[in-house]
Amino acid sequence: MVQTKNKKIAILIESHYDGNETAAFETFFPVKGYEIEYVSNLRGKPEKVFADNNNPSNTITVTKDITTDVILDNYTGVFLIGGYAMDMLRYEVEVEEGEHGRPKEIPVATQFAKAALENPEIIVGAICHALWIFTPVPECLQGRRVTCGHNIMYDVLNTGAILDYSGPHKKLAAVCVDRNLVTGRHPFVVQDFMDVYLDELNKKHQH
Repeated sequence: MVQTKNKKIAILIESHYDGNETAAFETFFPVKGYEIEYVSNLRGKPEKVFADNNNPSNTITVTKDITTDVILDNYTGVFLIGGYAMDMLRYEVEVEEGEHGRPKEIPVATQFAKAALENPEIIVGAICHALWIFTPVPECLQGRRVTCGHNIMYDVLNTGAILDYSGPHKKLAAVCVDRNLVTGRHPFVVQDFMDVYLDELNKKHQH
């Protein structure tokens, strides 16, 4: 028996998001019974408009703020969009020195992603550059097997994560699952990623 409660995916987004991923998710998941909602750190604004990295004339308007409007327990999945959106979300206007020379506070969006990953009832997805959001809290990825864009492999390794080298033709794996984290190498494999991600989501709705 499949439950219908909380069949929702929060997509964490900012400008320079990968439009191939948003287009694929908007087409694929609603017909599979999952509602998608775009969420972000709106930084005190009632709404923000974010631009596609590949085609800036394509935009997405977001009105749900992760600090005030989003209750993680209402979602089965949290997807961290690719492109450079997660790098944009790591940006903090003001910083103060904390212990051991590290910033006193971690980015708000990183806190959100960390909370999602720490909830075993939520399936977290990330494609290509999206694992950047966890670099301020390396313990989140430490010991987890992942795949990612080849150009951020060393950022990911520095968190203590384990790269999955099982892809063909000397590439990282197209898709990798480690507990409640599903990672994809590149937007080119978004369909493979969505198929695996859907399977993991559905497991949460089966008795």
